[in-house]
Parts: sequence; C-alpha cells; structure tokens
Amino acid sequence: MNWPYLRRGDLAGIILMAVVLAVLVFVLLFFPQRGQQNFGFGPEWQCARMEKGDPICVRLVEKGEAK
Repeated sequence: MNWPYLRRGDLAGIILMAVVLAVLVFVLLFFPQRGQQNFGFGPEWQCARMEKGDPICVRLVEKGEAK
C-alpha cells in the first residue's frame, strides 16, 4: 500500500491537534473539579468525595434554624 507523503500543512495540523489534546488531558488531570459538585442536591448541601465508595453529603444548618 502506497501512503501519500505528508505536506507541511498536514504536519502542522497533526502537531496542533496533539497540542490541543495534551492541554485537554492536563486540564482534566490537574483540575478535575472546577467549582463544587453537589451530586444533584441543592445549594444547602455540602458533599465530599471519598476515595472508595459514594460521596458523603451533609445538609448545612443555619444557627437560627430549629430541628
């Protein structure tokens, strides 16, 4: 099978896509949680991710609120 030779524009496109993918992987690895995730609960809930298992969520209670 004869492959066509790569031209300068082809190489530039390959390098550009490699750089874009490298930046995307870097951002996803080092900044996985941009903003606080509440796993579907409202803003009055605070959740913490656990290494193993599901996240643990607690409801924030204000001082004046009676239970």
